[in-house]
Amino acid sequence: MLYLVADVGGTNCRLALADEGGVRAETVQRFRNENYAGFADVARAYMADHPPLTAAAVAIAGPVGKGEGRLTNRDWHFDAATLAQELSLEAVYLLNDLEAHGHAICVLSGPSLHHLSGTPVEDEPQAMVVGLGTGFNVAVAHRPSGVVFAAEMGHARVPQSVATIVSEAVKDPSEFATVEHLLAGRGFANLHRARTGVTCKPEDVGTSEGGQQTIEVAARALGALVRELAYIYLPEGGIFFNGSLAKTLIQSPYGDMTLAPLLADDRFGDRMPRIPTYLMTDDASALHGCARYLAVSQPG
Repeated sequence: MLYLVADVGGTNCRLALADEGGVRAETVQRFRNENYAGFADVARAYMADHPPLTAAAVAIAGPVGKGEGRLTNRDWHFDAATLAQELSLEAVYLLNDLEAHGHAICVLSGPSLHHLSGTPVEDEPQAMVVGLGTGFNVAVAHRPSGVVFAAEMGHARVPQSVATIVSEAVKDPSEFATVEHLLAGRGFANLHRARTGVTCKPEDVGTSEGGQQTIEVAARALGALVRELAYIYLPEGGIFFNGSLAKTLIQSPYGDMTLAPLLADDRFGDRMPRIPTYLMTDDASALHGCARYLAVSQPG
């Protein structure tokens, strides 16, 4: 059987075919959202060139619940039952994009991951994805069972350790009360503006005046947050970083600061420094997660 898998962001969609072996790499296509009225139109355009499909799994960069979802940064709404009818599919499954990445870490191989620190252990079941891009979120996966726990961490308030770092960097830290207000694209740009008075896009912060210092502050803040997340979720199977801002911070000259608090923590029998950490490098990882979700959800 053939399935449709999709990764829907605020700007672009990636779609591909999947079967019991996973994503068919040669079928991945990218679409600009601005050229379509909604996701159903994107899916129809893609499916017109392919044989009939059985079901679909769609990862959405926004909140999902009870078969419905919406994009955070575009006025697109999703209803699983309606999509199934419109696309002539037996079933459509909706996932938050970080939930999809949680499924992906159960199947991604070495070339799709860059090992950063720690000691990989195959039999540790619990792992976590930390996503920093347009938004912020985490997903915790129990890999042997295939269960991935959804979350909306971006809307949680920053812990005191992170708030202290922000307070030292800006005059008014009140606008950075939640995690997403700080460690997501727009929050990162706002942090730079609050520090320097310079307004720019998130991707331009690094080359603007004072931009490297803003990256340092954000890297330190992420490091403090990761240490807290490690104690909350005990992801001894690994912490997997994903997203454009994660790459900016981890691949910067200050990347070591994102792991320093975890590596220096010796208060739990040295378990924290041993947690393996990775940077996810495959842009199609959410598609692999959708395929894995279908593999464990479809009857038979």
